[in-house]
Amino acid sequence: MKEELANLLEKYYNGQTTPEEEKMLREEIAADRENLPEKEIFGYYARESELPDGLEEEIFRGVEEEVKKRSLRFRIYRLTSAAAVLAGLITLLAGYQSHRKSEQQFLLMEQALYQVSNSLQPGAEEPEMLVLWVDDNVEIIVN
Repeated sequence: MKEELANLLEKYYNGQTTPEEEKMLREEIAADRENLPEKEIFGYYARESELPDGLEEEIFRGVEEEVKKRSLRFRIYRLTSAAAVLAGLITLLAGYQSHRKSEQQFLLMEQALYQVSNSLQPGAEEPEMLVLWVDDNVEIIVN
């Protein structure tokens, strides 16, 4: 038994032990009645590896609170983004309608000016024509 323990300790110090062998080594040293120097160090490791009571619950509670904060933050970001997109669409629609209204007003103004210009300008006079020959079936006219 002592020889096996010595071999395990040697493997442990060389970094060649498996987790199962390390567990067995800790148990053997803890059960050994002799006051080995390794007993103190393994005892220290065992005490330091224990978590204080309630630490795990406190960590999980903190993680859950952080997740809730982040989800609330992402909801706010989503709502803000949706509002910004909606405001942009409303602005584009208003600009399009304004442009369209301006276009309609321009066309109406153009039609009104055309009618005014037609009423103010005299009608086109027919040019004088010189009739050279008239027959029952044929007319010869020169402009």
